[in-house]
Amino acid sequence: MTHRSEGSLRREICDAGRTLYDRGLIGPLDGNVSARTGDRYLLCTPSGAHKGELRPDDLVKVTLDGRVVTPHAKPSTEILMHLEIYRERPDVGCVVHAHPPCAVGLTVAGVSLDRPVVPEILFAIGPVPNVPYSSPTTRDVPDAIRAVLARCDAFMLARHGSVALCATPRDGVIMTETIEHTAKITLAAKAAGGGAPLPDAEISKLLGLAQAARGANPREADLVEAVTRAVMAKLRG
Repeated sequence: MTHRSEGSLRREICDAGRTLYDRGLIGPLDGNVSARTGDRYLLCTPSGAHKGELRPDDLVKVTLDGRVVTPHAKPSTEILMHLEIYRERPDVGCVVHAHPPCAVGLTVAGVSLDRPVVPEILFAIGPVPNVPYSSPTTRDVPDAIRAVLARCDAFMLARHGSVALCATPRDGVIMTETIEHTAKITLAAKAAGGGAPLPDAEISKLLGLAQAARGANPREADLVEAVTRAVMAKLRG
């Protein structure tokens, strides 16, 4: 994981908040962003702040065990969720939690992007499962997400919002945009009377291709392809 200077990271988080707000992916007081700084700390957006108007000095510094370092500051009310992600996923450098309206709307209707209708999201992010609803800001949220953290880099909190596990704030914004774009396509398909997800065998194949494209070991890519062929043969039989 590449460590950037704290000053640079503060600017990147503020830029991410402004972009999310400008593109309609959060309301003014919605969402939160955090990022690791060094090995012991993270920076996060403050509670109750307008995310489109953040300044670098507004951000709150917190230890990875939850102790607030910035005097007289209150971190995001979702800090428990962020801390849980960093504990369970040491590879994650940043967490971007947004409220993309179409993607959230799909969760209200019980529709998941875990099995998408289009392939691009699988290459860009992978499966995006829905996590059952839990009351925001409570201990119930980190408890609810624990089951999916090992198998995905983004997920939807039902009736609440998206969560992107990423390397940088900018990456998290891109992932959020990809989720919302896919949600819009899904809604358009359903409005036109369709919206069936890709077949499971095709999803497996696409995930294998995405892994290979990211530089997976050739033997691993061959194994994924072999498993995919076996699954498809079974489905045909």
